[in-house]
Amino acid sequence: MPATNSRTQEDWDALRADITEAFSPGAPVQEKDLFSGRTSQIRALMDAVSQRGRHAIVFGERGVGKTSLANILKLVMHRPNRELMYVRVNADPNDTFTTLWKKVFKRLTYETQNITGQQISKKISDDFPGDISPDDVQLVLSEFTENHNPIIVLDEFDRLKDQATIHLVADSIKSLSDYSVNTTVVIVGVAEDISSLIRGHESVTRALIQIRMPRMSPEEIKQLVLTRYSRCGVVTDADAVWKIAFLSRGLPYYAHLLAMNAARYSIENKKTTVNHGDVDKALDSSIVELDQSIKEKYVLAVRTQKSDGVLYPSVLLACAFASTDELGRFQQTAVTSPLNKILPEKNYQPSTFALHMNSFCEDDRGRVLQRFGTARNYRYRFSDPMMQPFVILKGLNEGRITDQVADIFSTKPQLTLDLEFSTEPLPR
Repeated sequence: MPATNSRTQEDWDALRADITEAFSPGAPVQEKDLFSGRTSQIRALMDAVSQRGRHAIVFGERGVGKTSLANILKLVMHRPNRELMYVRVNADPNDTFTTLWKKVFKRLTYETQNITGQQISKKISDDFPGDISPDDVQLVLSEFTENHNPIIVLDEFDRLKDQATIHLVADSIKSLSDYSVNTTVVIVGVAEDISSLIRGHESVTRALIQIRMPRMSPEEIKQLVLTRYSRCGVVTDADAVWKIAFLSRGLPYYAHLLAMNAARYSIENKKTTVNHGDVDKALDSSIVELDQSIKEKYVLAVRTQKSDGVLYPSVLLACAFASTDELGRFQQTAVTSPLNKILPEKNYQPSTFALHMNSFCEDDRGRVLQRFGTARNYRYRFSDPMMQPFVILKGLNEGRITDQVADIFSTKPQLTLDLEFSTEPLPR
C-alpha cells in the first residue's frame, strides 16, 4: 500500500472496500485465517469427527458465533486419505423430520449409470419421494466408504417447533452411534444446555460431545479486530481495541460492526490509524446499520410518560451494566449501583424501580427482559442478547453515560497488541 500522504482517492476507496469485505457483521466467518479464538471449541468438534460413533451439539446464546464455529470445521478438519463431505442446512419452524433430511440429501450425491449405461450423478433425495425415517438415515449414511467422511450440520435447530421431529433426530443420532456409522452429526442451536434442545432423550447424550459457546473474551475480540486490520494495512491502539471489546459485550456481531465502522471513519478522514475517538464516531453509523427490529424493541421498552421521566431508559441501561452469572442472569439488587451512577442525583433503592423491572418482562414493553425464579428471589436476563450492547451504545450516543461512567462497570485489562505472540493458532 502506498504511504498515507501519497494515496489517491482511488486508493482510499479501495482500502474502504477491503475493510468492508474483511468484517462480516451479518454473516458467519468463512475463512480460517479470519476466525478468532475458540480454540478449545474447535478441538472439541474435531474430536467428535475423529471418534467413530460420536456426534456434537453446539449451544449458547444467540450471536456468539456458533455457525461460524461450524463453518470453520470444514476448513481445519484434515484426515489423510479421506474426503470430507461437509453439509450444513438450516432448520425451519415448519420442518418435519422428512423435510429436514431431504435438505441434507439434496446436498449429497452419488455416481450411478442410467439406462443407457452413461455415468451420471444423482442426489440422494431423488431416492426418497416419500417420507424419511431414522432407519433410512442410518442406512443411507452407512453406504459411504471409509474414504468418505460425511459431516452433517443441522443449524438453527432451536427453530424446530415439532417435538416429534426433534425426537426423531435424537433417535437418528443414537442409531448412527449404535451402528458406529462413519458420519458426524453436529446440532447447532440456541439454548442454555443440551436438555432444552433434546428434551426427553437423555440416553442420546452419551453419543454427544457438548460444546458450550460462551461470549468472546476481550483477548478474543482483540484477535478478531487486529487480524482484519493487519490484513488491510490498518493499525490501531489498545484504547480503541478495549472500547470495541467493552461495547460489544462479548458478541462478535457488535465487534465486527464497531471495528468496521471505526476504520471506515478513519479512512474517510484519510487516516490508516484507528483510535479511541474513531470508535466514538462509529456509534452513529453502527446504530443505523443495526437490525431494525432491535431498534423497534428498544423504543417499545423505554417509551416514557411525564411521570416516568428518564427512569425507564435509565433502568434498562443499568440492567445492561449489571453483574451477571455465567448464564447472563442478574438480580434486581445488581441494578442499583449502576442506576445510581447513571442518575447520581438520587439514591435509588430496588423498591423504587421494581415496577420498571417487572414491566420490562411484560408484553406491552416487548418482554425485553426474561424473569426467572420466585418473588423476592427473581433473576433477570435480556431476552435477546443482542439488545444488551445496543442499550449501551444508545446510552453513550445519547449522552446518558460518559466513558468515565462506563469504565466504572468493567475492569480494563492490559491488552498487548502483538498478534504474533498473543494468539493461539487454530488446530490443524
